[in-house]
Amino acid sequence: MDGLCLVCLGGLMAALSRSGMYWYFLNPRFSPLTLTAGALLGLCGLALLLRPQPAHRSAGRLIRQAVLLGFLSLAATSWDQAASEPLPGALNPATADNAAQAPEPEAPVNLRPVKNGVEYLRLNLAELYIMLDKGRKDYPPHFALRAQVVRTPQLDQRGHVLLKRTAVTCCLADSLELSFVASGVENAQSGQWVEVYGHVERLEAKGADKGLAQAAPKGEGPSIALTNPKFRIRAEAVEAIAQPGFPYLFEFREAEPFAW
Repeated sequence: MDGLCLVCLGGLMAALSRSGMYWYFLNPRFSPLTLTAGALLGLCGLALLLRPQPAHRSAGRLIRQAVLLGFLSLAATSWDQAASEPLPGALNPATADNAAQAPEPEAPVNLRPVKNGVEYLRLNLAELYIMLDKGRKDYPPHFALRAQVVRTPQLDQRGHVLLKRTAVTCCLADSLELSFVASGVENAQSGQWVEVYGHVERLEAKGADKGLAQAAPKGEGPSIALTNPKFRIRAEAVEAIAQPGFPYLFEFREAEPFAW
C-alpha cells in the first residue's frame, strides 16, 4: 500500500507540474523541481511495489495510508473542478498550458520608444508601483506600460479610470492586484487593454484629489487589491492593444532593462 501511495503522489506532482494550473499553487519557475520530485517519488513507489517489504500492519499505519489516499482523491477531484471552472480572471488552463507553465518573454520590442518627440521607458505597472512605494526618486519621468482599464461611476465623475495588473510573487493565492488611478484615459472602455504613455503626478491630500485612490474598486479574489495612494498616472498618449498572451506579471526588476 505504501508503494501505491507514493506512485499516486508522484504521478499527481508530475502531472501538476506540466499542467496549466501549476501557477495557481507555485511560481512556474519551480515546475521542473516539482516534476523531478514527482518522478523520484514514483520510482520509489514502483520499487516498493515490485519488491514489497514485510511490515507490521498497525492501526496507525493504516490510518496514515487512508489519509494520504483521501488527500489524493480530493486533489484529483479539485483538479477536475478547477479545469472546468477557471478562477476569476484566470486563463483557461485547457488553452494556456504552455503559457502558464513558464511565461516566455514576448518578441523583442523597443524599450525606449519615441512618441511626439518624447522618449518613453517601457516597464511594467508593478515595477513602477514598487519604485514609488520604496520612495525612489529615479523612476522614469516618462514611461510606457500596459494595463487593463477599469471604469466605475465614482471615478468617471472625477475624470479618472483605474489601470491595473496582477502581480504574482509566488502563486495565484499570493498575488497582488496593483493599480493606479489615471487621467487622460477616459475614452477607453472598462476591461480594455491599453498601452499608456505618460508620467506620474503626486495626489494631493486636499482639494479635487481628496479620496480619489479610496474611490477605486477593491478588486476580486483571490488577489489582494492595492491602489497607489500617493500617485496617479497622467496619460499623454493611449493605444488600444490586445490582451497579453499571459496577462499576469511574474518578473519585477529594479533597473533597466525592465520586464515590461
